[in-house]
Amino acid sequence: MFAVPNLITLARLLMVPVIAVLLSNHAYTAAFWLFLAVGVSDGLDGFIARRCNVTSAAGALLDPVADKMVIMTCAFVLACNGLLPIWLAAPLIARDVLMLAVGFTDRSLKERWLPPNLVGKAHAALAFATLTLTIAQGDGLIDLGWVLGLLFVILFVTVWLSAGLYFRAWLRGRRNARPEGNQA
Repeated sequence: MFAVPNLITLARLLMVPVIAVLLSNHAYTAAFWLFLAVGVSDGLDGFIARRCNVTSAAGALLDPVADKMVIMTCAFVLACNGLLPIWLAAPLIARDVLMLAVGFTDRSLKERWLPPNLVGKAHAALAFATLTLTIAQGDGLIDLGWVLGLLFVILFVTVWLSAGLYFRAWLRGRRNARPEGNQA
């Protein structure tokens, strides 16, 4: 049972190029269903890991990477296809690129972990929901009109709020991690 959540997360990560190809080829129906499955699997792997008490360091690393790769890739392709406004796609992608860069380059994060916050979790859920609806609208499955525009604005706000909270926690942790004699 230990490997199941990690396998689900790995499968989600491996679906990123498939979704990108589908979106690039305007195969929105297939992309919609695959993206929806990826979103559901994100909750499923975490549920299984917590429920069965099989959390792992690999899962703790892979899960946020998979989430960010899915969101960044879809935001990029949807913006290139004209379905997602650049004013939303650019900060959405930049936030996740910066978070990944900090996570992979800051050696102090190996000793201390930045736990997810409620705003970050809400942002991720809203990003998945908004991108899912954007794909569905691109295929003509739904027509949300102004509602999708409102979701874009709310997502834009959560991009900045979640990024600000993350970087504030990161800076606070860096400050607290400094040795006593090195306060410069």
